[in-house]
Amino acid sequence: MLRIVMILMLVAGLGQTATAQQARQMLNGMRAEQGLGAVKPSARLEQAAMAHAMDMSRNGFFAHKGSDGSNVMKRVRRTGYGPCVVAENIGKGQPSLTAIMGAWAASPSHRKNMLNQRVTEYGLVKAPGNYWVMVLGKPGCRG
Repeated sequence: MLRIVMILMLVAGLGQTATAQQARQMLNGMRAEQGLGAVKPSARLEQAAMAHAMDMSRNGFFAHKGSDGSNVMKRVRRTGYGPCVVAENIGKGQPSLTAIMGAWAASPSHRKNMLNQRVTEYGLVKAPGNYWVMVLGKPGCRG
């Protein structure tokens, strides 16, 4: 249990490290090249990303569908985030932030999620076994 708590602290702390700054710069750099606005980190989207990354890591699978049958929308709502728009990128095996961001940038569907003009926030985590999850979203649309 202590090992899991320590891993969660290390990975969840991504929001306060140089790596988190690099992720934000890479993502927002891609968006700026396309004339899109910057996205900001969201603790709730990070929490949803962490839940899925740890689920995949603990249970040894790789899919957008969680071991409990959940999809990204359900996982995001569990955190109390009321999404208007939500998208999810997953990756497995890439050893570094640069590698995963490069892989996602080279994949049309993942790139489309990162360049979605409607998203305003994101959460990005890495779990043991090099499971990566990025959740992008925009809170509660009106009208």
